[in-house]
Amino acid sequence: KRSKQGLYFFLFIFLSLIFALLAYYIPFGISFKLALSKYDAISPPEFVGFDNFKKIFQDRVFWISLKNSFLYTLYVVPAVLVLSFLIAVGLNQNTRFIKTLRVFYFIPTVTSSVAINFVWLWFFNPEYGLLNTIISFLGLKKIYWLTDPKIALLSLALVGIWGSLSYNIILFLAGLQNIPSTYYEAAELDGASKKDVLLHITLPLMTPIIFFVLIMQIISTVQMFESVFIMTRGGPGYSTYTLVYYIYRNGFNWFRMGYGTALSWILYFILLILTIIQFRLQRRWVYYE
Repeated sequence: KRSKQGLYFFLFIFLSLIFALLAYYIPFGISFKLALSKYDAISPPEFVGFDNFKKIFQDRVFWISLKNSFLYTLYVVPAVLVLSFLIAVGLNQNTRFIKTLRVFYFIPTVTSSVAINFVWLWFFNPEYGLLNTIISFLGLKKIYWLTDPKIALLSLALVGIWGSLSYNIILFLAGLQNIPSTYYEAAELDGASKKDVLLHITLPLMTPIIFFVLIMQIISTVQMFESVFIMTRGGPGYSTYTLVYYIYRNGFNWFRMGYGTALSWILYFILLILTIIQFRLQRRWVYYE
């Protein structure tokens, strides 16, 4: 019986290793090999060492794309964290129509991101879009949301904030409903105000969820692609070029596969470093029971 259990255990481990090898490690190795090559998807790869990485740090568009990616992240992540948490707190109340409201906030999660971006593209249209129609009705000057270099990235950030809220609201709502009611009952007996309960009970107990949302939101936001591809194609100028969009352009428009793969590795290391920093810092503010 023990030998059979040992055999099953070995079989499951072996299958897991095979899957990891095929799905992760082999593509990882091929990707790194391509990053060290000059490759146009037609001719055989030509090994060039670390030339691609040297070119990246001398590439003006790379630095613009990197700056835009970080600016976009700076716009989106704090807003998503604060808004989704506050909305989740509101949805956690036992009031009338609360279940209907929860469904309403869940809709963007099950809606195609491409469809969402096309709807926002209509909202932003300078001539007949919803936003400028409202602005014109109020007697204000039209805003060129996607064609003004000063606000184009901020306009995309609005889409990113709206699109990210629903999933994070669900996570926060699940966390809020997991907090034992005894904490709130004790606070009520002590005469604590709603503000004190939120700041000194709810917020500390929610820090593990906040930490998880922060990490996942940064990773997904830095990799934003759909909005740029559908709405602006990186324009006007390079004002909405992001790192992932620049990787796409190099790989699939200009067929500089080696250079595009090297850019992907740079993105991987950026995300890895950011995640490690967050795990180091979480010891100072994340509360675990």
